[in-house]
Amino acid sequence: MGVKRPTVNDVAREAGVSNATVSRAMSRPNDVRPETRDHIFAVMKRLGYRANQAAAELRRGQSKTLLVLVSDITNAFYAEFFKGIEEEARANGYVLLIGDSSDDADAERAFSEMLLMNQAGGLILNTHGFFEDLLPSSGDTLPSMPPVVSCGGHKEFDLPTVRTDDVLGGQLAARHLMELGHRDAVQVCGPLYMSGFERRFRGFHEAFETAGLPRSLDHDIEGTLSVDYGLQAAARIAKLDPLPTAVFVHNDEAATGLMHGLLSAGIRVPQDISVIGYDDMPYAAVFNPGLSSIRLPRRDWGRQACTKLISILRGDDDTNAPVLIPPTLMARGSTAAPRAQEP
Repeated sequence: MGVKRPTVNDVAREAGVSNATVSRAMSRPNDVRPETRDHIFAVMKRLGYRANQAAAELRRGQSKTLLVLVSDITNAFYAEFFKGIEEEARANGYVLLIGDSSDDADAERAFSEMLLMNQAGGLILNTHGFFEDLLPSSGDTLPSMPPVVSCGGHKEFDLPTVRTDDVLGGQLAARHLMELGHRDAVQVCGPLYMSGFERRFRGFHEAFETAGLPRSLDHDIEGTLSVDYGLQAAARIAKLDPLPTAVFVHNDEAATGLMHGLLSAGIRVPQDISVIGYDDMPYAAVFNPGLSSIRLPRRDWGRQACTKLISILRGDDDTNAPVLIPPTLMARGSTAAPRAQEP
């Protein structure tokens, strides 16, 4: 039997205020004294009260605003992702509020309070934190969550998920290199505690093992992906003897830094080392040489995430089965057959 969800009456009784005060705190918070408002919100959180439930009880209707939360709004990766969400939301009568958590606990807390106060009807989440402030202190987790669609996959929570198939992406990169004849390949990885990077790593590594070409992990490099990180990785790889014949980088930004660093060290791409990135950002095709990359359909990803959230809000979708969006390989000049080894 499911846990009975708390009502406005429960919040009012626990907070020692009237139902009207609870309603006013949610709908017109500036009309309520700050200490009373904060006390009411603390009780709501402790009880696991959902503001969307309040909206139905108060006959105010569901919010037509959707919150999209990412960890770095300046990242060019998200432009097409946002566009896909916006197109689908607008077609269904919703508007978007885009938030940047910056992986900051105070920012995440502010966004969680927006959801608890029904300032947004649901959340599309493409970051790695956030949930702690949405959970009631009793430990009763998911029943008190607002409608959420995760775009990365969160191991700690059973959430509706729409994400790219990063295991397949890693496999595509590995197969491309193996088909060219590469056997000695290094990975330049994002932080492997993050699900997406761990899946890319696993897909790439297991593809070599499945092909009967086990690869060493000794020279794989893990860190926060950026151009500077790519430059640092290039400096480490340049010191290896013998050099690997190929490198798989977990995003294009770090891959461009890696290619520049290798060139500065007198190592040619692809003549000496082939390089393949991930994401297929617009600049990948015009880099010199063109960067081979795993393309993520970012606009379709955003559209499908928004479709999933709206279906949940309308009561048409109650499954948590993940939706996986397949990536594709874009082969360009940065990958080629390894040069013949000198006798």
